[in-house]
Amino acid sequence: QHSTEEDSMRALQRLKEMAKDHTHKRYPNLPEGAVSAPKYTDKTANGLTKCIIDYIRFSGGYATRINTTGQMRQGKWVKGTTSKGTADIHACLIGVHYSIEVKIGKDRLSEYQKDTQRKVESAGGIYMIARNFEGFVDHFSHPNQ
Repeated sequence: QHSTEEDSMRALQRLKEMAKDHTHKRYPNLPEGAVSAPKYTDKTANGLTKCIIDYIRFSGGYATRINTTGQMRQGKWVKGTTSKGTADIHACLIGVHYSIEVKIGKDRLSEYQKDTQRKVESAGGIYMIARNFEGFVDHFSHPNQ
C-alpha cells in the first residue's frame, strides 16, 4: 500500500501543528502568531528522521538518532563503536522500545540490520522500517497490524 502525495502532506501538516502546540506549551506567553511551524520533509533520510523524532517527542515519548558511522578526529577516521545493524532511531513510548530504520527509495535492509530486527523483536521491542512519514505514522499508530 503506497501513500499518496496528499496523505503525506496531511501527515506532515499534522506534525507542523504538533510542533506549534509543543512550542506554545513550552512558551505560553508568546503571542499566537509569533510561532511559525518548522519545515518538514520526508523526501530525504535526514528529513524523514527529523519528522519521526519530533513526532515521537511531541507524542510524549523519547527518541534519539543513532550515528553508527564513526567520525573524523584530528585528521584520522575513527571507527564507530555502535554495533553494525543498529537502527537509525531508538525510541521509547509508554514503556515500549522502538528501533526505527529509515530507508529512502530502493534502499534495503542489510543482513546486519535483519539480524538486529530479529534481536529487537525477540526481546519484546518493535522494529520498524520507515520509508515515508505517512507510512510511519500509520504503522506507529497501529504497530500490530
